[in-house]
Amino acid sequence: MSAASTALRGRQILCLATQEWDANWTPVQQVMSRLAPENEVLYVEPFHALPSRLMRGNAVFQRQIREGVPALREVQPNLRVYRPRYPYAPWNMKSRAAHALNGMLYPAEIASLLRRTGFRRPILWAFFAQNLRVLDLGFSAFIYDCVDDWPSFFSHPVERAFITRIDAELTRRAQIVFVGSGPLLEKKRSQNSRVFVVNHAADIPHFAKAADPATVVPDDLARIPRPRVGFVGMIDELRFDGELIALLAENPEYQIVIVGGFQGNARKVVPNRPNIHVLGMRKVAELPSYLAGMDVCMMPYRRNETTRYIFPLKLFEYLATGKPTVSMAIPAVENLRHLVRVADSHEEFLAHVRAALTCDDPADVQRRMEFSRRHGWEQHVEKKLALIAGHLPLERLQ
Repeated sequence: MSAASTALRGRQILCLATQEWDANWTPVQQVMSRLAPENEVLYVEPFHALPSRLMRGNAVFQRQIREGVPALREVQPNLRVYRPRYPYAPWNMKSRAAHALNGMLYPAEIASLLRRTGFRRPILWAFFAQNLRVLDLGFSAFIYDCVDDWPSFFSHPVERAFITRIDAELTRRAQIVFVGSGPLLEKKRSQNSRVFVVNHAADIPHFAKAADPATVVPDDLARIPRPRVGFVGMIDELRFDGELIALLAENPEYQIVIVGGFQGNARKVVPNRPNIHVLGMRKVAELPSYLAGMDVCMMPYRRNETTRYIFPLKLFEYLATGKPTVSMAIPAVENLRHLVRVADSHEEFLAHVRAALTCDDPADVQRRMEFSRRHGWEQHVEKKLALIAGHLPLERLQ
């Protein structure tokens, strides 16, 4: 174990998560699962308003209710997951009255949970907070792990104002803040002097299986003709550029394959074309086999406020496969033009796809894979632990 790792060893950590544990894994689960072997972690899922228990809403949450998943459960040694159960009011982001009521319920439920589980002045590691009153419970330290620019995901002015206020207050009150990208650092550094960039990472050994000749391409992908230009991930209306996909599909030789789900009404973003194939969501365990069948991987992002601040999880996942990757020019890839074909326009994106299909050098495959090996989740967590060791005196974590 490194010296940095001992900064958090034998501690109790309360994690305020942005999604259910059983949802597709993001930095939230990746980080907490790697802290748990040396610490006691309590992962608190987001609360849902009382009406969402009775109607369709979050699919993972609904499945938990339907299947009777225990509210408090151990998912791995030293890591327990809790699903809030109090009767929260709807419209938490839009109604002051609802937010005030939830501001009484939420800290009361968390305080009860801490007593029940024997957590005494744990470290608070928040990826967001649905109500700021929870910060008043008394923690030995407060870490804000801000993986995205949350306000940019909300178009409704009231919701956006709410998220902006919460995000700014979390940033100001945290003793250390982690952000996922350089532009997000620039945005937040005036609010806190201890804001640090730790880019997202990937499960490198897992996604490197795509380069193994023994990996079998699934039947639903294998029957699609080549060349295949693929996208793996969630699609939303803010980031995914459907117009670019339509332009790409104008070449009837290209088969565009999308492996992933849709947020909200984002299905309408993807054009209906004979050579556009939407295969739907797949388990993370299956993704290397799908990536093995792609000829080019792509990140067809719009260039806007949202994509200015993101650092796509799929970036290092793609590089780990060795496949050529084409991306629109967002800040996350600007320093990786030696590894990623970066386009400043739709026309250049199309040209890059054409070049990737015709003249990719085997040496480039190895360079991409080698580079990705320095960006696994283990290195990601180690960097955060080193920053904690250097900027949070250990006596403050007692």
